[in-house]
Amino acid sequence: MAITQAMWVHGHSMKIEFPDRIKSSWRAGFFIRVVGKPGTTNWFHFHVPTPVIVNDKRQMVDSAMLRFRAGSNSSAVTNVHIYDGENRLVTYDGLNLSPAAFGLERFNTPGKPSVLWGMGISIGVRFSGTTDAQNTLEFASAGIDFNLFETVRLHFKILTA
Repeated sequence: MAITQAMWVHGHSMKIEFPDRIKSSWRAGFFIRVVGKPGTTNWFHFHVPTPVIVNDKRQMVDSAMLRFRAGSNSSAVTNVHIYDGENRLVTYDGLNLSPAAFGLERFNTPGKPSVLWGMGISIGVRFSGTTDAQNTLEFASAGIDFNLFETVRLHFKILTA
């Protein structure tokens, strides 16, 4: 199945749910760098532009993606939740993602649900290091791939004697 739309947002658009748990954040042209306070968890949120209807058909969510890196194994992405409006479509919990270099992490959406309202990606994070360098996460971008199933309508007529 071909991807019909891919919508991304830059990392510096990320929203931090609990700013009091952050030691510092820096938005640059190339990412957002967040240094968490030791021993804390937090949630980061990306709002993704959403093409709800294309060619008179509802788009379907294929997967969400993140490009980020960690300063050490002491800072990690622990959760990824994908939302359509107020509806949580899928959760990936119990993660421990701490890539040393920017890479692409993909999170598939089972059942490829139709998009109704607007997409969001919420990222749970943990900071367990003792230094700023250990408690650093840098997010370059986040996005969602959409697809469109071609549908065929079938009409049945049952004839009885």
